[in-house]
Amino acid sequence: MSFHKTLFFIYLLISGIANSQSLKNNEQLDQQLYKLKDRLESAKAESNTQKIAKTYIDLGNFFKNIELYAEALKNYQAYLDIQKKQDSSSVYVYSALASIDLDLKKFNEAKKYSHISLKLSKTIGYEKGKAEANALLGSIAEKQSDYDNALKHQNISLAIFKKLNDSTGLATVNENIGSIYEDLEQYDLALSYFKKAHEFAKHSNSNLQINIINNLGDANRKTKNFEKALRYTEEALKLAQQTNNASQIESALKDLARTYARTGDFEKAYNYLNNQSIVNEKELKRNNTEMVSAMQVLYDVKEKEAEVKLLNKENQINKVRQYVILITTGAIILALIVGFIYWKKRRKHEKHILEYQQQLLQADLDKKTAAEEALKREIDIKVSSLTNYSLHIAHKNKMLSDVSKTLTKIQGRNNELVQKKLKHLVKDIEQDLNQNNEWTELMGYFGQIHPDFFKIIKKIALKKLSSSEMRLCMLLRLNLSSKEIADILHITPDSVRIARYRLRKKLPLDSNDDLQAYLLNL
Repeated sequence: MSFHKTLFFIYLLISGIANSQSLKNNEQLDQQLYKLKDRLESAKAESNTQKIAKTYIDLGNFFKNIELYAEALKNYQAYLDIQKKQDSSSVYVYSALASIDLDLKKFNEAKKYSHISLKLSKTIGYEKGKAEANALLGSIAEKQSDYDNALKHQNISLAIFKKLNDSTGLATVNENIGSIYEDLEQYDLALSYFKKAHEFAKHSNSNLQINIINNLGDANRKTKNFEKALRYTEEALKLAQQTNNASQIESALKDLARTYARTGDFEKAYNYLNNQSIVNEKELKRNNTEMVSAMQVLYDVKEKEAEVKLLNKENQINKVRQYVILITTGAIILALIVGFIYWKKRRKHEKHILEYQQQLLQADLDKKTAAEEALKREIDIKVSSLTNYSLHIAHKNKMLSDVSKTLTKIQGRNNELVQKKLKHLVKDIEQDLNQNNEWTELMGYFGQIHPDFFKIIKKIALKKLSSSEMRLCMLLRLNLSSKEIADILHITPDSVRIARYRLRKKLPLDSNDDLQAYLLNL
């Protein structure tokens, strides 16, 4: 089977899995949420505090898994409000709160909950809780680039998991340490820890195994051991396909594209990157569908709860009215007193109705927020498409340049007529390389994603920028390296450095400012 056919088969396989499982997953989510809500109502009716607390944890886990973090936080907090006993479940909830805040990049909040989890684990002598809390603190420190502190906490966690002989914990922490050394560009150390993680993860869940294998491929790519990098990444892709894990398939395809790009095989790099974009789009649609479905179920549940409460209140009002009629027949004074009580109840009831309406409006706002997130992800897909197009230009220019050099070399080996025709052919190819059609189309794509970029750069420039300098600004804003820019512009890397130097002189930059960082922050 050819390379293109293999990629096409992967695309069809992923599309089929996504379409067939999407409805099934949504139905399962709906059923799961309804069951949890029913269990919570049943527990409340029985006044079973332990059952209520356990259900709040399960609801928090449900919403955390589908990334509805606001609802997850609300349910975890509800658990902490009713569960006064400090035990391993409380440790788990504080760690879950820290994990959510870490995902949301609220590092101070994440650190606060991690320390609470660690302190509580020490108090009750819960060793696994201490290990997990230290691992979280290490991950927070890594995100804040505090690598010494990150290694300190991860090594404490590693020692505890060794004592517990917890293979999954050892695999996770070794992977975390490998990630830290990878950030520090100490790739040999990173590889050694990733290998240890790989050994410990043999009996762990498939997601952890795939992630570790992907990291092994990534570290080998960064050390230019491309053969091993491709082998590990292809193994990760195979495992991800076997488990129908679309996010891991996307990650493996992206890493394969990067590796082939580093080896100079831009055609395979482009094809893998294109397939990664397709998988990414499918995964985004699936996630959005799941999230919208869950939001709809949540909205329906809240709406029904509000309707039930409203009906109960209306029944209460009807009973009050009946009592008022009976009492007024007895005495006018007593009727006035009862009327006053009824008026107060009516006001309280209207206040409750207003609160229920506000809850419904909040649920509608949450749905709109989810829709905005979906639009943001679509923009990310367009950015990926723009990068693909840049790679296409680089590939075309390299191909035309190679043909031009080859034709130039054979001019002197033929008769005068052939030499003349070859000169014309070389001239035509060079003209094709200098055509601006691709630039017009590329700048059109760029303008759709960053509509005000060129206006801003022209406004802040100290001197008028040439068209070639505007192109350089655009390519730097796309976060491309000097080598990649040189391939696209068909010039040498030294020429790119000179062009960057001249561009700096025309922009309001200090000597210590980074040009590319400045353009990325515009």
